[in-house]
Amino acid sequence: MNHTHWKLTREREAREGYVEPPEVVAEREQIRLAHDLGQLVYDRRVALGLTQSGLGERLGMTSDDVEAIELGGMLPVTADLLVRLATALEVTVDVHVVSGGHNTVAFGGHAA
Repeated sequence: MNHTHWKLTREREAREGYVEPPEVVAEREQIRLAHDLGQLVYDRRVALGLTQSGLGERLGMTSDDVEAIELGGMLPVTADLLVRLATALEVTVDVHVVSGGHNTVAFGGHAA
């Protein structure tokens, strides 16, 4: 069976010259960044042996809020959130912003 015709609508539209509006591109990038941050938070929380409730206490949030962050559902990703996470998880947060998109977030230099 030939599956080459099974292309994503977005890929097909791009071939046909469709360009997503800038606000859609920005929202898609924000969602991707939130998912990346969520994975970092989960990995570091587990490495520290914290429960979601324990991290929530450090953040002044509920365990449901921590779950939302870990699932990438805490939007928008704000500077305040990043500062709070850095303190609670004892890390530095490095954000690399690129004008064309594909911004990155990383944890580094685990603080003492």
